[in-house]
Amino acid sequence: PNPWKFVPLLYVLQAIPVTIISDLSSVFYQDLGVPEQAILTWTSILALPWSLQFLLGPLVDLSAKKRRWIVSGQFLLTICLAIAPFLILPGAKAFVASLIFLGAAGFVSAMTNIATDGFYLLALPRDKQSSFAGLQSACFKAGRLICLAFVPFIAGYLMRFNPVHVETKGNLYFAVESDDKSHPSLIKTADLHLDQGGLVTEQGKKLLDDAGKPVTVPGISNAFNIQNGNLEIGNDRVRLGLYRMGTGVGTRPEDSAAERTAFPTGKAGDTFAGGAATRAIAAPIAWFFSLLAIALLYGVLMFSANRLTPEVSQDVEPTESQRGQFRGNLQRTVAILGFYAAAYFAVSAVWKLIANTMSGQFSGWALPKETKVFGQIIENLSGVTVEIIQFGLCLPVAIGLVLYLRRSLKGTDMGEAFSSFFRQSGIIPILLFMTFYRFSEAMVSGVSRVFLKADLAKGGLALNNIQFGLVKGTIGMIGIILGGIVGGVLASKVGLKKGFGLIAFLMHLPILFYVYAAFFQPSSMIAISVVEFIDQFGYGLGLTAYFVYIMSIAQRGNHRTAHYAIGTGLGSTFIAIAGIIGAVILGATSYKVTFSAALLFAIPGLLTLMFIPHDEAAKNLSS
Repeated sequence: PNPWKFVPLLYVLQAIPVTIISDLSSVFYQDLGVPEQAILTWTSILALPWSLQFLLGPLVDLSAKKRRWIVSGQFLLTICLAIAPFLILPGAKAFVASLIFLGAAGFVSAMTNIATDGFYLLALPRDKQSSFAGLQSACFKAGRLICLAFVPFIAGYLMRFNPVHVETKGNLYFAVESDDKSHPSLIKTADLHLDQGGLVTEQGKKLLDDAGKPVTVPGISNAFNIQNGNLEIGNDRVRLGLYRMGTGVGTRPEDSAAERTAFPTGKAGDTFAGGAATRAIAAPIAWFFSLLAIALLYGVLMFSANRLTPEVSQDVEPTESQRGQFRGNLQRTVAILGFYAAAYFAVSAVWKLIANTMSGQFSGWALPKETKVFGQIIENLSGVTVEIIQFGLCLPVAIGLVLYLRRSLKGTDMGEAFSSFFRQSGIIPILLFMTFYRFSEAMVSGVSRVFLKADLAKGGLALNNIQFGLVKGTIGMIGIILGGIVGGVLASKVGLKKGFGLIAFLMHLPILFYVYAAFFQPSSMIAISVVEFIDQFGYGLGLTAYFVYIMSIAQRGNHRTAHYAIGTGLGSTFIAIAGIIGAVILGATSYKVTFSAALLFAIPGLLTLMFIPHDEAAKNLSS
């Protein structure tokens, strides 16, 4: 079959659900007013299905032909993407319902991805597999670009505010930021629009309040009003910086003759006229249409892919004996997922109990004195008691599932693959490398998505969705691609043993730029774009070297494919944990502290490079 007919479509389709669920979800949840810590925690967990693909692979292989899986999975994902917009509409359980639904869709996507990759290997001869790998990667990135650039652009355009004309008469002026920012400039008329959360004039000068600070509008606001010298957002009111010129003394607004005043001034002729601003479409409805549009696009591409994806002779139905293994593998997979869940909640309880003792330093970690169960306050049941009960229930479940898995996996190919992976020489440094090498980068990757859109008052950069799509979707994507190319060249020309330290240093260095952005909150889109480009370039650079090393480790023994899947799966699990820890730190502190903490987490990642094995991996790879 001609790969040009089906490979581009399959990998654009592969990227869209992954990006919407694991990346774009944090953007629309933020616009819906979900707290940043909850967003970071749960979107990190939503990414787990793709890290568990090494567990789901046997289920795909032993159940049906790859093409049948692809067709069925893409059809289910079309339905999922079409239903998802309805679940984010305002409602008491919208966040919980959408999380459950997106999590289920994530597992469908992960298994469809497994089938797609398997079909790619079956449909293309070996010489074409490598030559079309670049096209495969490019099409996947194109799918990500559609989601991270164009979908936020559509939502941002639909959510735009109308400009507000403000005009004063008589001797009354209002204050805007001057070019040198040493003193306010006083003007009498302007058309104000929203930019990075602040109200600015046509010339880009920020409107000031009566304390001389820029006036900001929270990102979740759908309307505001400027009248009588005030900015009104719901029940909140902010007094604007108003000045009245003296008579017969000064001739310029900046002269000392200007005196701060309030409206009304009590002087005849002094008037203040403003107006109301509303979004063209409220945030939930804007995201509803944007996500519905991407679902429609996915459906159109899905029908085209189904028609163009060929039947290939190598793609055969599983044998009866293989089908007989399906039930056992399903039970083991469910047990492993159950262990993940039980272990997570057990460790979470321990963490919260320890952090509760530190509540004097970080009040955000203090457990409540009384807690709710099914919406009701239970007497004498404190947050500490709840965490103790949670730990007492989850720990035995986790231990029981481990014992079951040891017994169930004994003597199976899956069990031998796991056993041989963990028996290989140097496994402790390898596991430490998997844990810490991308830990700080993963923290920054998750936190940066909410940081770019968070209100200025919360320490963020207050980008609107159009700006977010440009920075994260377009500039960031260019950085990842270029970084991946440079990383591949360094890994092949210099070699990992010599070049890994330099690559890792360059991957972690860009975190300093996000620390800078958190402390100084730059308003220049050029500066913000440079920060994101450098960060994503470093990410692409380090990620390429990471996967090259995991591939070299996978060459050991007789279970190369399984070892690679186990290595990538464990690495992705640690990345999810890093995202959760980033959420915990952010919930108790600030963006400044969180990015600074990420910088500290880079140290153990760099230290592991001193101990990981290279020669043996290279020897096995060459042989």
